[in-house]
This record gives sequence, C-alpha cells and structure tokens, in this order.
Amino acid sequence: MTGTLLLCLHELVQCVPFARCISMARSARKSTKPSARNGSAAFAIFNRFPMRVWLAKLRDVAAGLGIISAVSFTPQSIVERLPENGQEAFAIATDIRALLVDVAGDTGTWLGDLLGSLADHDLEVPASIKDLGAWLPEFRLPDLPELPWAEPKAVDGKTLPTTAGSFSTAKDYLYNKVYFDHRETFYCGCRYSDKGAIDLGSCGLTSLSSVSRARRVEAEHVFPAAQFGQSRQCWREPKAFKECSKDNGETLSGRDCCQRVDPVFEAAHNDLINLYPAVGQINGQRSNYNWGMVSRGERFGECEIRIDSSIRRVQPPADVRGDIARTMLYMRDTYGFRLSSQDQQLYKAWNNGDPPDAWEIERDKRIKAIQRHGNEYVENFRKL
Repeated sequence: MTGTLLLCLHELVQCVPFARCISMARSARKSTKPSARNGSAAFAIFNRFPMRVWLAKLRDVAAGLGIISAVSFTPQSIVERLPENGQEAFAIATDIRALLVDVAGDTGTWLGDLLGSLADHDLEVPASIKDLGAWLPEFRLPDLPELPWAEPKAVDGKTLPTTAGSFSTAKDYLYNKVYFDHRETFYCGCRYSDKGAIDLGSCGLTSLSSVSRARRVEAEHVFPAAQFGQSRQCWREPKAFKECSKDNGETLSGRDCCQRVDPVFEAAHNDLINLYPAVGQINGQRSNYNWGMVSRGERFGECEIRIDSSIRRVQPPADVRGDIARTMLYMRDTYGFRLSSQDQQLYKAWNNGDPPDAWEIERDKRIKAIQRHGNEYVENFRKL
C-alpha cells in the first residue's frame, strides 16, 4: 500500500490524469500484502528530488485536494441545475473526496512503516523536531472561492434539514449512503441487492414472487407525502401555479408541483429520516393509510405487517413501531405537520415500548452527516 501511494503521489505532481491515480489507490486497498516492487520503485522516485522539493509538491497537492473536497459538498439542488459537464465535474470531486476518506482510514497502518523505511534510505531529514520549521517550505493555502451554498429553509423560525434537491437524489443517498451495508427492508426484513432486487425467500414472501413490484425495493414515506401534501395549495390546485404547467399545456401532478414551488414540502418529501426501504408491493398496498392497530386485514406471507383497507389503517410489526413513532413525531416537530391527539398518544406508547436499537441509532448518525440534522427522539431517547 505504501509503495503504491507514493507512486500515486508521483502521478499527481507530474500532472498525470487523476483517474489513473484513483484506480491505483483503490486497487492497492484490495490487497493486504505490500508490494516490494512498488515500494522500491516509490523510494527510487522519492530520491530523485530533495526532500524540500517533495514537501513543496505535497503542500500544493494538499491545498488542491482540500479545495476539491470543499467544492464536493456543494448542495445537490445546486449541482442539478448545472450543465452536464458541470455535474460530471462535481461527481469527480465527490469521488476524490471519497478516496481521500478511504486513504485516511489506511494511514495509521502504513505511515509508521513509511517513516521506518525512510531511515533505511539516504534521504535528507531534519536532525531534530526543533529544526522542522526551517526544513519545511513556506506553507500558505490559496484563497478559497466563494461557494454557492443554498440558503437554509425554515419553518416558524427553525432551520430545516439540508435535504436532497430531488427525490431521485434522496433515494440514491438512502440506498448508497445510509443502507449501503444494511440492505434489509424496513417492515419485513427482506434482503435486497445493490441493484434493488429483493430476495423474497429471505423473509418468507415467496408467495409474492409472481408480482413484479414485490421483487423491487422502493423508498417508503413513513409519514405519507399525500397526508402532508393535501393541506397545501400546490397539491390541491397545481393549475394555479404557472411553474407547474408543462410546455405541452398539461399540468404537473400535485406532488410534482409542490416539489417545484414549495420549499418546505420539497424538504419534507426528500427528508431521509422519513424514508425507509420497503418491498414495493407492500409500499403500494400501504398507500397513505394511517398507522394503528387492526383486528383483521391483509397479511403478506411471514411478514407481520397487517393492512386493513376497509378502515384505511396499517398495523406495523412490533419491532419497528418505535421507529415509526419517532419518525412521525420528528416530522411533526420539524415541519409543523398536524397529528391528532389520538395519534400522538399512540406514538408515545410505541416510542416507550420499542426503544431505539443499534441500527436505528447508526442510521440516524449517517443521515445527520448528510442532512446536518438528526432525529432528536433517537439521539436523546426518553420515554414520553
């Protein structure tokens, strides 16, 4: 790994295409055995320049990568408005930032070996730590450009989470940044692949094998979008908004119109705390029904969810009732959505009876890293 990273550094300072460097570093991480050939070649390259020159080059590389990493955090809502080549540039910046995180994780293992190896090579090094200041080249970061950060949205004076600028981006974050190593559906615990294909046999749902929608994962709104959308004019009367008229004279649906003209709806609709991976068929059958307890209703194989369409109510499995309660209370507090007094009593009972488990806590931490906003009911759990 050490030798490959040094070769990679050489590629950078010689301005060789960075994609080659990324490929080299990622390939090196797949191998646990160091390459003597790569190590020798790397030290040969190291000895071609005085140490002061190498540090100057390292300074410039570090400054450049720092700027690239900063730019990669530009909100997706801004990136999506850029031309195709601009979006591609931001995608590359994100890849570079991901690589830097990966490499940093390996640094502790190989840095000690690198410093030990330097002692065995004829390199000019400072005699003591106190001489290091004179030995290092002058370091000064260039002025950073102004970045076009989006203005945070607010409800009743409270700043909202920095959610994705589109539902497709929110789903990408959900599957690839939150659930990337925990690919199980929420209600039924079905395993699914990185392509979104559900293994129905893993959760006792083979009876749904002939239903195409049951074989794919979908992002489920625990607090249904229809419930918090119907109180908004853009949902009820999309024709009243000129921004919701298509070029062919047709009008966008209420959901699509609200995502275009209502920043608060858009933030709530794309909020990862309210999104969970679910079996497509069950997501469809759940519709926008309320949560509650039912005495009868449709069952799905071995999954414990029960849906009674006659009273438009869904009873979730016992082991996710607390998760649902904390999500519903979060949406109420964050966006001002109304819950009946009966619903609030139910969610308090579910919260108390099903405290957050390790995965719910980890899920919230990952979402907070993306949206800068976690669920207070998970982070500081208490009985209500």
